[in-house]
Parts: sequence; C-alpha cells; structure tokens
Amino acid sequence: MSHLLLNYFSYSRLLKAMLRRPLAVIAIIAAITLFFALNLPRLYFSSSVYDFAIKDIPETARYDDFKKIFGSDEIIRVVVKGENIFDPATFQKIEQLALAVSEIKGVRRVISLPDIKKSVDIGGNWDLQKFAEILKPVALFRRNIISEDHKSTALTLLLKNDADEKAVIHEVSRLINDSEWLKDLTVYQIGMPVVSQSLAEFTEKDFFRLPPITFLLIAMMLFLLFRNLPCVLLPILCVSLSLIWTFGLMALLGIPLSMLTMVVPIFLIAVGMAYCLYICAEYLRQARRAESRIDTVFSTFSEMALPTALAVFTTVAGLGSLLINRITAIHDFALLGCFGIMSMLIIALTLFPSVLAILRRPAVTGNSYSSFLISHFSILTSSPALQKKLRQIYSSLLTSHFSFLNIIIELNLKYQHITFPIIGILVIFFGIGIFRLQAETNPVDYFKKDTPVSRHFHDIYHDLSGSFPVNVVMDGATEDYFYRDPEHIRQIARIQEFLETLPGVDKTVSFADYMKLVNYALNRFDPKFYALPEESFEVRMLINNYKTMLGEDMLSQFMSPDFSKANILLLTHISSSRDFLGIQEKILGHVRKNFPKNLVWDVTGFGMVISASSEILVSGQIKSFSLTLTLIFAIMFLLFLSSKVGLIAMLPATFPIIIVFGLMGWTGIRLSVATSLIASIAVGLAIDDIIHYLVRYSREFKKDLDKDRALRDTVTGVGSPIIFTSLTISMGFFILIFSHFSPTAIFGFLMVVTMLLALAGDLIILPSLMLHVELVSAWDILRLMPTLGGVSAGIAHELNQPLTVIKMGSDILKMMILMEGDIPKEQLAQVVDEIGIQTERASEMIGRLSALEGKPHFAKEKSDINKAVRDTLAIAGHQLKLDNIGMNFFPDESLPPVLAHNNRLAQLIFNLINNAAEAIKEKNPAEKENRLIAIRTFQEGNRAAVVISDTGIGIPAPIKDRIFEPFFTTKERGKGKGLGLSISNEIARSYGGRIAVQSEEGKGTVVSVTFPLYERQ
Repeated sequence: MSHLLLNYFSYSRLLKAMLRRPLAVIAIIAAITLFFALNLPRLYFSSSVYDFAIKDIPETARYDDFKKIFGSDEIIRVVVKGENIFDPATFQKIEQLALAVSEIKGVRRVISLPDIKKSVDIGGNWDLQKFAEILKPVALFRRNIISEDHKSTALTLLLKNDADEKAVIHEVSRLINDSEWLKDLTVYQIGMPVVSQSLAEFTEKDFFRLPPITFLLIAMMLFLLFRNLPCVLLPILCVSLSLIWTFGLMALLGIPLSMLTMVVPIFLIAVGMAYCLYICAEYLRQARRAESRIDTVFSTFSEMALPTALAVFTTVAGLGSLLINRITAIHDFALLGCFGIMSMLIIALTLFPSVLAILRRPAVTGNSYSSFLISHFSILTSSPALQKKLRQIYSSLLTSHFSFLNIIIELNLKYQHITFPIIGILVIFFGIGIFRLQAETNPVDYFKKDTPVSRHFHDIYHDLSGSFPVNVVMDGATEDYFYRDPEHIRQIARIQEFLETLPGVDKTVSFADYMKLVNYALNRFDPKFYALPEESFEVRMLINNYKTMLGEDMLSQFMSPDFSKANILLLTHISSSRDFLGIQEKILGHVRKNFPKNLVWDVTGFGMVISASSEILVSGQIKSFSLTLTLIFAIMFLLFLSSKVGLIAMLPATFPIIIVFGLMGWTGIRLSVATSLIASIAVGLAIDDIIHYLVRYSREFKKDLDKDRALRDTVTGVGSPIIFTSLTISMGFFILIFSHFSPTAIFGFLMVVTMLLALAGDLIILPSLMLHVELVSAWDILRLMPTLGGVSAGIAHELNQPLTVIKMGSDILKMMILMEGDIPKEQLAQVVDEIGIQTERASEMIGRLSALEGKPHFAKEKSDINKAVRDTLAIAGHQLKLDNIGMNFFPDESLPPVLAHNNRLAQLIFNLINNAAEAIKEKNPAEKENRLIAIRTFQEGNRAAVVISDTGIGIPAPIKDRIFEPFFTTKERGKGKGLGLSISNEIARSYGGRIAVQSEEGKGTVVSVTFPLYERQ
C-alpha cells in the first residue's frame, strides 16, 4: 500500500497537475503570501544583549532573586563635560538636566551633584565653591559623581523594574539633542540599556542596507550567467516570497528582528538563489532538448525536484540542530532559517514551474551555455567594438574556468600522494588550534571602534567610572546582622578595599559609604567624621538619619529590609564574559580565605548571566554540531545505502569546519553567538554540493566502471554549478562584512572562508576519496518507482521472471511452427508444461500482491534440485541454443532432496543461468566457440550443492563484493534492474542456503549454491 500511496502522491503527478492549472497554483501561493504579508506591520526591531542570556540557569535565578530584594541594577549614566562643573552657569544647566531626566517615566531616581547639594544644603545657602570644598573628603563621590579635575560629572539614572528602557533612552537623547542650553557642553548617555538599544538601531540600519545589496549583486550574477529574464526574475520572486513568509511568521510569533535574525534574509537570499541557479541551468539545458514549453518545464523539475529537496533537507538538518541551543537568539535564528528554507523549497517546486509554464520557452541555441551567453552581449552595449572586447574577456574567463577544472581533475587522478599529505598537515595544525578556541560574549565589542556607543563606553571610565555594574551580595544569614554590630559594617568596607584593586573595577559603592556620608553630614562636615560608627547605638542613629536624608529607596538599593544582606555595587568597564567570570572567581576565592565562614557570598548581575550563558555556548555548539553530523550521515546512508559512503561524505563536509575553527583558535577570534552558527550552517550547505557530486559520479561510474573517466566527466559536468553556487552563497555572506556589528562582520568573513574551503573539499577531497569506493544510490531505487506502477521492485522482478520464461516458450513454439517440420511430442509437451507452471507462478504472485503481502512468500516442501535444474533447462535450453551457447548438466542422481520450494529453486537457477548467458554474450558477441555453461549437482557433507559455471566476461574484482546489492547493475540504464542476484540470494537464505561466487575477469564465473538436506531438517 505504501508504494501505491507514494506513487499516487509523487511529485511527478503533482507537477503534471500544476502544469495543467498553473494559474490555480499561482493563486494559491499568492493567497498564502497575502496571509503572511498582512502580518508584516506587526514586525519590529529589538536587538538586545538580553537575547543572549539563558533563562533556565542558576545564574539567572540568583540575579532575579537579587532584583526582588535590591531592585533593578539597570542604570543609565548621563555624562556632562565642561571646563568646570562648579561654574554657576554650568552647574545650573546640570541641575536643569537632572530635573528634566527625573521626570521621565520609568526613572526611579537620579543621583547627581545638584541632588546631593539639596540633600546636604538644606537651607540652600552654600555657594558652589563651599560645596566643592565640602565634597573633597567624600571618597564616595570621587570618580563616581565627579572627576578629580572637576571637569566631568555623571547623572546616574536608576530605572524602575518595569521601565520601558527604549522610551527612557529616547527621551534622554531628545533632551540632549534638542536642548540649546546644553550646546556648549559635551553630553552623552551610556550603560547596559544604551548598549542594548544601540544594537536594535544598528540592526535596523543593517536590515535596510545589506539584504538589498545582496539581492542586487546575486541578481547581477544570475544575469551574467544565464542572460535570460525568467532565470533572473523568477529566482528573485521565489526568494522574495520566502522572505515574506518568513517575516510574516516572525510577526505572528512575536519574534523581533535582532542582530542574529537579521542574518536570516541574507542567508535565504544567498542559499535560495543558489538552489534556483541549479534549476535555471537545468531549465536552459532542457530547453534545447524538449519539444514544447510544457515538456521543458516538466523535464526540468522532474530532474531537479529530488536533488533540490534533499539539498534543502540537509540544510534544514544543519540549521535544525541549533534548535537544541538554549540561547533564545540562536533558537529563533534556527527556527526562522528552517522555515524560510522550507518555504523556499515549496515555492520553488510549485510557483517556479507554474510561472514557467505560461511563459514563452527560451530560444536557446548552440551546444553550450558559452555560445548562448556570448551571443547576448548586445544587451549591455550597442558598440560592436565593445561587444567584441566583452566576448574576448568572457572567452578568456571561460578558458581559464575549464583550465581550472582540468587542474582539479589532474590533482585528483595523479597527485593524491601530494594533496592528501598537505590536507592532513592542515587538518592536524588547525585541529590543534581548535583546543585554543575560547567562547566569549562582549556586547561592547559588537560595535566597531568608531561608533558612538563604543567611544562613550571607553570614554567614561577615564575620568569617572565604568557603566557596567556588578553586584557583590554579602549575606549575614541572620536578621539585623548589619544593624546591631558596627564590625559587620566594617566588613563591607574591608571587602571594598580589595574589590577596588581588581582589574576593570573603577569604583565600589555600598551601604558603608553612605553611612560615612551621613555621619559626615551630621557632624557639620568635619572631615574626621567621614568614617564608620564605632558603637551600636551610633549605627541605629545613623540608619534613621540615612532614611531621612537620602530616602528609603537609597537604603533599599544597598541593604535588604531585614538588614541581613548587603549589596556592594561595582561600577566597572568590564564587558567581556571571560573578564566577568575572572573577577567572580577572584572575589569568591578572596572572601573564602579572609572572611568568617558564616557569611554567604554571591557575585551577580546581568554580566554574570551573560558570562554563564557564553560558557554553555561551547557545549551547545558541540551538541548541535554532533547532531548535524548524525542527521547528515543518516541522510547520506539512506541515499547511497552505504555507511562507508556516509563516512566519506562527512570528511569533505567537516574539513572546512576544522580549518575555520582552528583558524579562530590560532588568531584569537572568539566563539561568539554569531560565529557559533558557522558549523551547523556550513555543514548543511556543503552536503548539498556533495550530494550533487555523488549522484552524478554514481551515474557516470555505472556506465563502464571506469573510475578515472567517471571522475573526469563528473567534475566537468557538476564542477561549474558547484563553483557558481559556492560563489553565490559566498557573495551573500560577504555582504555581512559591511555590517555595523563586528561579530556579524567576522561571521560573514568566516562563512566566506568556510564556503571556499568547502568548495576545495567538494572538488579535491571528495573525488579522490570516491576513487576508492563504488556507489548504489537511492536514486536507482526511486527512478524505478514510476515504471513499477507502485509495485515493489522485488515483486516486480519476481513477476517478470516467469513472464520472461513464458515469452521464451511462446517464441520457441512460434519457431517450431515456422520450421514446418515434425515437432516431437515430448519436446512440445515439455514446453507447454513449463508455460503452464510459470503461468501458475505468476498467478500466485498476483494473488499475493492483491493480498498486499510486503515480502515474497517462501513456502517449504520436499524439493529435488535436479528436477528444478531440468525444469529450467527445458525452457531455457532452447534459447541457449539460439544464442549458440553450449549447456552441460552433470547431475548427481543420488542427491537427497532439500526442504525448499520447487518453483523458487527453479527461479533461482533460472536467474543464475540467465546471468551466465548474459556474461557470455557480453564477452564477445561474434565469437562462436568457447561459449559454454556447465551445471553440476552433488552432495557435500550434510548439504546439497548446485554449481553453475560459465566462460563469460567474469566479474571485475572491485565490484565483486557488491553483486548481491539490490539495484546494483553494470548494465546500461533500462537494460537491467540489478535485482536478479539479490532476489536469488534472498531465496537461498530463506531455505538455509548459501551462495558463493568465484570469478576471474575475462575468463568466467563459478557460482555455488548449497542447501541443508531434507533428512537433516
């Protein structure tokens, strides 16, 4: 039943239906496209560093717990620079700015110099000079609020937990840009939210700049290759529709356009155009052969549907492996990439042929694409001289191209002893480099050095302190731990002294710092009182004044409500995940050695979440890559029915990955969220070309079993498409080099290198390896399906065998009648009986087929091998005489019976005799002598044996081990299905038999079949 369903729903049937009603197909695709297009207005941009965090890890849980106790640590720092911030006019502007930003929705509090002045100068009587003098002893404000030279100050905006960060940043930018009174000052904002918003803005710029350039360049390449309008416009149409479908799905699922998902359109354009390139090349080739427009389209897509589908499936296998990644941004990229490429497949196999069916067939003449292309240079210019020059340039390029392919062929055939050692050395060298590869997430390094966000990030910590916070939580584990004993507060100050020695840490701020400030203010700003309290009652008094002077929210930022936990804020210019993990390790190592064991410590913050996620990135990459290789090995095994071929296909596919990751290790390029995608994408794409090569090589090899010729013709035939598709995909990824984001640009560059290395693997490593293996491809099986009407190939061959015998019997009867002589009754009876027996066999098979039995039925009965041989010779012997082939039968008349089935034994023997006769005829059709088949039966221990020998062409040694494989044949296409020996072997094994083959090429073959004796059963 499955075969019947497969045939019914086969693409050929669907294609015929589509070509009969192309407008209906176009309407259906248009309706689907309209559905997705209506959702496009809901698409939005939102690229954020938070996309690179994994939610279900302990670091995220601890960070969430921290925010519940101390509130959000998200801060925006607004930096103001002037000649002297204590200049009255300048200070007034700062005060005006602080008031304006404090009124922005989502801002919880603003910490600024004017805010501090209001808190300590309650009467408002101080001049700015006195205020500056009072601030001198306060270490809390140095490099935090004010620079040492008094030329810079920072307004720290503390955001609410539910703040709309984008809106806050937009309002701050509007204030900075639109306020004329700030024009004589340098003002900018920086912080983790600002970095995230900049990611979104640059993503939007890249989206509207890079995909159109990619479209234009690849369209120009298609035009130069084909010079055929449908072959340029239709690929653009197919890719455009797949983009609409993909963007529509993004809108439906609420997935934003981010730094990673922005790569999806580039990927779809490059890969989709490459798939269409294969289709267009085949379309123009069929246009020179087919008799009509419909025939051209049908032949094209009948030939290209399966390879294109398999290419898409392997690419999806590569991308799909990324779905197990726990980073949301990578998961979204994989989902959209898989959907987009599958959309491309559906559109290419439905809309593409439907549109071609209503267009005029291209008027392609000549015997090659070169003649077609050269004849159309008039499109570019009307100048005869320039046309001549263009033809000369193109001819020169064409000559160079074929010279390059000839070099590739020679390298594979003659210089494997050189290329393999070189490749081996490269693999070893770069394989070592992989162990030097390190994962890192650095959101600041995403931006190029000359971008404002990068400049501001590095500028602020030169005079003030960094804008990326880290929080050290000190847990006393008991209520009022920091309320009762001043020594516990001094512990906070002690750890701060160590923290400020750490690289990348510019300033620390804690509850202890503000306690010093309150003590200083209560004691009339006497510098000796800028210190921590000595007694418990002083602690309680200062805390009460703390709440009054600074507010409850300033206390809750650094102390838990029950005074059991303290938060120490580190203002850092650390942005690298490795540096975050480095200071975490140093802090925890220090406190374990130097502080009481009852204290519990944690180092948290969004930087720690990103760092932990980055470390998981490596293990996720290994899992994804392993899954990709497993899936692709399974696909290759199913296609070529050989685990050896599956393993060989993996080598050229993994070669570029080893080289590129090794290159990253040796050159210090980090494994980032973007570069981690390379392996899964590249392997999927590399397998596409490997499939095209292997299928073509398999077909070429089976023509004459000449591996060298098969390699030459395969490289010549598919070398050009492989090169052009690789260059097309490389061109698409090359555009990413111009991205605003450094990781995206590096990803684009490395993908170009990967695709070029994959090209080397496809044209140098793979052909050389395939010289050492033969192929049986699933195409051989699938190609039979239309001719078998849904019947399994094994059943079809079984059914064909008795029908062949019946046909031979009828031919003999016709010949006897035409001879007009006396026909011996015994001979006539023998032929008629055999026809009757074979008719019964065919009837039994049809009955079994009607009952939908999946496998041949092997009934067992007491059987005589000698009788099976004689029955077979009764009908086959006459045909052998007509073919001038001698037959000798040497039976062992005392041979005991076996437990088998007479008809099955006869079928097995007929197959072997028929193969022997074919081998003799193939050796030398004109030869009249030394054409002999000998059959001998005898007992060998507890087994009965039948041996069939012939003087035919023999079996070549390289394929001897494969003669029992289903569908393996050395005959020309259409002259053999490659099932005779396979079914014979199945018959023998079903009765406990064994088949052994001995053969010498050019001299003949001996086939021995043995069965257990009946009385031994």
